[in-house]
Amino acid sequence: MTTLLQPPETKPEMREVAAAGILLHNISWATYVSLLKDHADVPSPHFTYDRGELLIMTLSSEHEAFNDAFRLLVHVLAEELEIESRGFGSTTYQREDLQRGFEPDACFYFENEARMRGNKRLDLATDPPPDLIVEIDITHPSLDRIPLFAAFGVPEVWRFDGENLEILRLAEGVYVKSETSIVLPLVDGETLAGFVKKGVSMRRLEWLREVRAWARERKGSEETR
Repeated sequence: MTTLLQPPETKPEMREVAAAGILLHNISWATYVSLLKDHADVPSPHFTYDRGELLIMTLSSEHEAFNDAFRLLVHVLAEELEIESRGFGSTTYQREDLQRGFEPDACFYFENEARMRGNKRLDLATDPPPDLIVEIDITHPSLDRIPLFAAFGVPEVWRFDGENLEILRLAEGVYVKSETSIVLPLVDGETLAGFVKKGVSMRRLEWLREVRAWARERKGSEETR
């Protein structure tokens, strides 16, 4: 299918940022929205737009293996800690007023889970941003997505580079590092990174038993204090 795109006001510039990504400059909002429509039912590539800059990323098998482990890990921990959770995967979040848009690697609602339950079409004019975004940053693209998450008001981000995980909490419009999570209390970055790395190498059922045992022990220890 051929799609006519509105040309940007200035000539776009292209630069390869990694084997898996291309960064384009001077791209109009209309072009970004048209690309999203063309790829609405396609899992890859992922688009990130920030005031004229467009990052197009394809996802490696390593990235997706970590992503799969993260999504399952979050829901298992939430279940064991008796916290309602709802995953919105890589849903596109876009705001024309900010001239920004992104597709997270994974995102979740906890505090706002009840509001988003049954939601079929995201509308950021009335719907809240996710309570947690997981950012798997293995290739280190040139377009830093963390400020975008802050602009949308995402309370917490987990940034994972394949080895280590940082928990970032939003405070007065910027992210600060934190030892523990606010959306999943008792959970720290070192533990999360360890479980995710095990999640791509261990047998799945064995891994799940280990995660559940850890969560139950931590919860029990906290309750007896």
